[in-house]
Amino acid sequence: MSGGSGIKAPKTLADVSHLFFSSLEDRGKEERPPRARTGSSDPSGDGGRGPTRCFAVTGDGFSPGKSTIAVNLALALSAHGQVGLFDADPHIPNARFYLGFPSWHYLSPLTGDGRAAPSTLVDSGLVVVDWTAPEPGSVGRVSSARFSVRVAESGTHELDYAVIDVPVSRLDVVRGSGFVPATWIVVAQPGRSGFQGSFAVLSRLAKGYGLREAGLVVNRVPRLSYAEAFHAKIRLAAERLLSMKVGFLGGLIVEPHLGSEQRERGVLVRSRPDAAAALLLRQIASRALEFQADPGATQTSRRTFSERRLP
Repeated sequence: MSGGSGIKAPKTLADVSHLFFSSLEDRGKEERPPRARTGSSDPSGDGGRGPTRCFAVTGDGFSPGKSTIAVNLALALSAHGQVGLFDADPHIPNARFYLGFPSWHYLSPLTGDGRAAPSTLVDSGLVVVDWTAPEPGSVGRVSSARFSVRVAESGTHELDYAVIDVPVSRLDVVRGSGFVPATWIVVAQPGRSGFQGSFAVLSRLAKGYGLREAGLVVNRVPRLSYAEAFHAKIRLAAERLLSMKVGFLGGLIVEPHLGSEQRERGVLVRSRPDAAAALLLRQIASRALEFQADPGATQTSRRTFSERRLP
């Protein structure tokens, strides 16, 4: 499983995946997830008065779970400051479903009348913005790296954090916004197809935007050791083939009907805070908050993200 001595350096994706998926078939019993760690507050140490820290949650078109990770991350972060949750998925705007908005808020430009739903203040720590068709002027700058969002009924809100739920096909929406995500989170699915799909997303970020670091969440895994092994293999592939670092943010054990339950009862970290999945989601949020990119790689990413276009 590791890239230690004696293992030939891989040259293709097949070289780093065949051993993993031929030997990791339902091995061992399902494990009980550990309790989530308490997340630190603002890691910059300035009490949330510094730059807006942006998280972009993405994945390929066949990797469900992006909205679950994004909305639960946003709510977990809202304990530490003002959060903007930007729903940029035009096909299924689950962020608004999960937060219990009236049905007309669900309509995206592809299913409604072509207009985005208005930005809405859910509570004092969370503002939800429909980015299926970004409204010009809805996001402003307080300073060069601190952003604000305008809400019709409550005015302008400065953001300590921004969480963007965006499919990989719409990454240009992020670039056009002015946000430069400090942390990219790729949501992967288990199995060979999930491995290939998540590697394709990492490759697109690395080769198209010059990004050199990302976090990985493996969704719908049979047990946590599978998620760790999956990450170990994709980390090796990304290092050898893309010169990219991939950090492990966690895994989410498969739970049937989780999406429909969140639509009916609300976001999991609030509707069932003691459930195993909620504990894992808070752990993912805690790790994402602590995840720090290499300063040199971050500066390169900031430059290339704004300058380069995806192939």
